[in-house]
Amino acid sequence: MRLEGRTAIVTGAGSGFGAAMTRRFAREGAKVFACDWKPAGVETLAKELSGEGREVRAYTLDVSKSAEVDRMIAAATGAFGKVDILVNNAGISPKKEFLEYTEEDWDAVHSVNLKGQYLAARAICEHMMANRGGRIVNLSSSAWRSGGFAGGVPYTAAKAGVIGLTRSLAKTLGPYGITVNAIAPGPSATGMTEAWLEKWSESYLPNIPLGRVGKVEDIANAALFLVSDEASYITGICLDVNGGIAMGG
Repeated sequence: MRLEGRTAIVTGAGSGFGAAMTRRFAREGAKVFACDWKPAGVETLAKELSGEGREVRAYTLDVSKSAEVDRMIAAATGAFGKVDILVNNAGISPKKEFLEYTEEDWDAVHSVNLKGQYLAARAICEHMMANRGGRIVNLSSSAWRSGGFAGGVPYTAAKAGVIGLTRSLAKTLGPYGITVNAIAPGPSATGMTEAWLEKWSESYLPNIPLGRVGKVEDIANAALFLVSDEASYITGICLDVNGGIAMGG
């Protein structure tokens, strides 16, 4: 029960990495505010974990809208009294060729994948600063190192921006005892990726030294570490969880 007494917000919690992180945090003792723009996934997840005796609340919002993000933070702090952990996981990734992307595609991807993380961090920071501590984890992607494979140009650019956002926030919020780190998953089996995983598996599998695609549990384990006491002196990093397909340098 490494998160006993802690409270967390996880965005994009209706499926994939977000659902896995919600399950892991809740089963480690945290109270979790599971958030997504689609209600069905988070409501099912909250019901599942509540049946196990965990405290998980479902919440629906669009993370690209500042007013909705502010209401999410107010609802979470109202429900739990405090928020110790924020995981910015919500993301979209339309699959097109470069010249097929429109300006609207670019704006939509950056609004969710980058702006949404900024808005949530901004909305929670005063609360965490007042409490003199907190953990923020931002989801990036191995695409920011490799230039991308199937995510597309807008997605890759936004995920690179997440690294800059993470490092800047780490410097800004560190004096208040708040750590800010990123996780960069490699090719992983989620609902968002299943179509291209099958199509491109012969191309990328030989480039993964560990010889397999990632599991959502791999990301949940990394997130658990970064929000735990064991990572209290780690901030501003990007933790690559990709089987070796893209290595930092």
